[in-house]
Amino acid sequence: KSGVVNVFNADNLSTKQVRNPVKSVMNMQMSADTLQFNGDGQILAMSTKRKKDTLKLLHVPTMSVFSNWPTQKVPLGYVWSLDFSPNSGYLAVGNSKGKCLLFRLNHYL
Repeated sequence: KSGVVNVFNADNLSTKQVRNPVKSVMNMQMSADTLQFNGDGQILAMSTKRKKDTLKLLHVPTMSVFSNWPTQKVPLGYVWSLDFSPNSGYLAVGNSKGKCLLFRLNHYL
């Protein structure tokens, strides 16, 4: 399956014209199972259960994927779930081994 995540402008979704994505994120090699925005909508987290250590974060205002995190040394495993804390200071990632990994997002603390 495709690893493309398309991001659309919500203002254009109600029209019947052709909807072109604002951004097509092609950094994932498998289809996304989980998509989650943080509280203020500035970060979109994307993951798949089909490939080990696959999690991407998109900075929505600039439409750029964070290339510096996660690194290959971050032991995510197969990501099954994820969510941000209410003020986006933390990202919790649940994996197939039953572990919940907690990451601090310094920008939001």
